[in-house]
Amino acid sequence: MLKDRGRNFIAALILFLFILSLSITITINFTPLYHFFVLKDDLGSLVGLSNQELMKEYYRLLSFLNYPWVNSLNLTLPSSADGIHHFFDVKHLFFVNYCVLLLTVVPSFLIIKKMKAEKSQWKLIVPAKLTMLVLFVLVMIMVLNFNKFFIIFHEVLFRNSDWLFDPKLDPIINALPDTFFMACFIFFFCLIELFLWIGVIYGKRSLR
Repeated sequence: MLKDRGRNFIAALILFLFILSLSITITINFTPLYHFFVLKDDLGSLVGLSNQELMKEYYRLLSFLNYPWVNSLNLTLPSSADGIHHFFDVKHLFFVNYCVLLLTVVPSFLIIKKMKAEKSQWKLIVPAKLTMLVLFVLVMIMVLNFNKFFIIFHEVLFRNSDWLFDPKLDPIINALPDTFFMACFIFFFCLIELFLWIGVIYGKRSLR
């Protein structure tokens, strides 16, 4: 009995880590979201660039964060040593996320395949619903006080204060408004909720 519970817990954890890392991967690479804010708020004008030039800067930043062979942050806009160090920290987190994604994709596929063979997809329903509830509460807390949430988020993930950019030294921060980051978080949580809801539907079908 305990062995079964342990296996079910590990399976649920692997599936959640896969969904979490997949949602992060989609969110950080979903450039249309940033493009929307660039056009809506004319962000290029805040840093002395056209919106088209700013998008090129954003693509350069993503290339640096995503690709291991890109070892330098070659932005047109000036960057301080602390600012560059922070982006290196973010790059490290990106690769941690990609490692989690790669390590969980095959086990997740095998877990789903086994559940389908045993017609036990219903085991997904309760964990998925509980996780959806917890995430919903977290989103409500975030929306009510995003600034505090954003600060706590950075204090948890980073052991230094390099993320506190000085706009005079790192003008790129002027083109990365809080509203954009909040939209990223909302988009991220919506993706997780969507994947979990798919799990609930998939689980209910096995009961029919």
